[in-house]
Amino acid sequence: MRTAKLMKSLSLVAVLGLGTVGCTDLTETVYDQVTTNNYYNSRSDVIHAVFRPFEHVYYCMWQVHEHEELTGDQIMCLQRDNGDWVDNNKWVKYQRHQYDDITLNEPDKGEWTTEWTQMYQGIGQANLVLDDLKTLNCDDFNISQEEWDSFNGQLRALRAFCYLRLINCYRDCIITTTADAAVNNTPEVMTPKTAEEVFKYIEDELNACLKSLPTKTGISGNGLQQGQFTKAAAAAMLVRLYLNAEKWIGTPMYTECSQMCDRIIDGEFGTYELAKTWYEPFDWDNDMSNEVIFAFCSSFAGSHHFMANTRQTVYGRGLPHNSHYYLDIVSDGARNARYAISPSYNNDNPRQLFTETPEGKEWKLGMVSQKFLKYPGDRRWKQYKNLSNNTREGMFFLEGYIPDGPPDENPTGYVSSPNGYTIYLRDQVGHFLTGAPTGVIMGSGRESKRENGDFNSGLYVVKYPFYPYDGGYYMESDFVQFRLAEIYYSKAECLLRAGQTDEAAKLLNDVRERNYENFNADIAYSPEGNVKLDMEEMLDEWGREFLFESRRRTDLIRFDRFQEEWWDKPKDTDNHYELFPLSQYQLEQNKYLKQRPGYPDITRE
Repeated sequence: MRTAKLMKSLSLVAVLGLGTVGCTDLTETVYDQVTTNNYYNSRSDVIHAVFRPFEHVYYCMWQVHEHEELTGDQIMCLQRDNGDWVDNNKWVKYQRHQYDDITLNEPDKGEWTTEWTQMYQGIGQANLVLDDLKTLNCDDFNISQEEWDSFNGQLRALRAFCYLRLINCYRDCIITTTADAAVNNTPEVMTPKTAEEVFKYIEDELNACLKSLPTKTGISGNGLQQGQFTKAAAAAMLVRLYLNAEKWIGTPMYTECSQMCDRIIDGEFGTYELAKTWYEPFDWDNDMSNEVIFAFCSSFAGSHHFMANTRQTVYGRGLPHNSHYYLDIVSDGARNARYAISPSYNNDNPRQLFTETPEGKEWKLGMVSQKFLKYPGDRRWKQYKNLSNNTREGMFFLEGYIPDGPPDENPTGYVSSPNGYTIYLRDQVGHFLTGAPTGVIMGSGRESKRENGDFNSGLYVVKYPFYPYDGGYYMESDFVQFRLAEIYYSKAECLLRAGQTDEAAKLLNDVRERNYENFNADIAYSPEGNVKLDMEEMLDEWGREFLFESRRRTDLIRFDRFQEEWWDKPKDTDNHYELFPLSQYQLEQNKYLKQRPGYPDITRE
């Protein structure tokens, strides 16, 4: 299985000659005179070309993660007391919804204006290969017509995936379906289409993919189909499209969403089942999990962007400083503590829960620990620990010391910060320094806010396992984008909005049961238990089940909660931050583009 996985990962290696599409210049660039006529010489060449755009989009998911999580109420990027994560206050602007600066457009720096560019690069790569396939004959490469149609479907599905992000972040956008510069530089293409037109385009594309993509085969996960779009993956994208339709185009489509959920759950597109444990869909062998619908292939020997210890990561910097000793991943370097969960406690001594805003209103968002502690015996709310036979327990670094620090730096056996004090994690934010074990603020930063973090501040989510570096299982998990639990939750939300609360509750309980050591009546939703399910609880449950899975912003917006106050974030004055701005560069390069409402615009002639 590991060999097959490595081969799949290697199939995503970059191929010379695949052009990219910029934010406004929709033309291809051919390098080193590698063209369609001399590149495609074998079946392998075709496969590499088809899946090269997948590698680009997979790489871009770190930007999606920043946009979805750092603007939400659950995840924070703190400035640490050694100066880490200052970056011209960029992270403050994410946290407090102040991303108005349109001069920023550096995709390698992770700015809020860059997802437009990155998604269009993926679209451009897909368009170029689709154009190439139109000029080639499948018989010349010993490829059946069915498989050839599937290759076209893969690229169209990936393109639709990118457009899902574009309509989510920007609403109106350009629709381009070719790499032909003569077509792309016309006013017709350069003029953005309305959100309704983009929505209809995505819907039509995905419905076409339901015909051309393969059905999942087998009953033990995706197996060799991992990393490929299947009919169920296209259907899952339609579920997201319909679930958010009311917010994106002003037309509720919860009935359509519910019907598509039924088709997936009922097995029309292959065998999918909820995992028996919460962690199975994220484990090193998640290509064997029937809960996974689509995941980008990953391997430490190949592509592993989302777990890597680099700037372009999703989970690789979601670990406490120096925790690589505890995890036995020292060979891959120290961890740079970037993502943590937002705090539940203030800095009084004794501390109190954040129960009120400065205006005296009760906080309902954020406070991640309290959402998990609401129901006792949550198997996820445990200290992360690697067990024998490459298994794990717990999903967090919780309050307390982190063991197994380097003896030459800290004889106590616990890890220390870059400034030398022993780290004691707290569900708070402040300059505790050496006073963290007793909760005493020793430094100058007493106020609980993003700028006053130290290395004691904040707890951490470990959604994917970080098994020891040696042994062959390190960073072997595939990066899940769609899983069956999302389909259950989407269906439940649709039912809840339709007033069918009991039916919604049963679907959620089907998933939630695995998360608790004793799933009793005080945990289960009514009518199977005593807990009332309403829209507040539905949003909380989305947050528990999908914590740190790059979707929180979208869920908050769909529930009309994105403007509310939460930790270190005041109430928004209006709703324009639900969309991201276009950059000055993008606007200057295309006279047909219009700035998103509420953001600064350029001076136009």
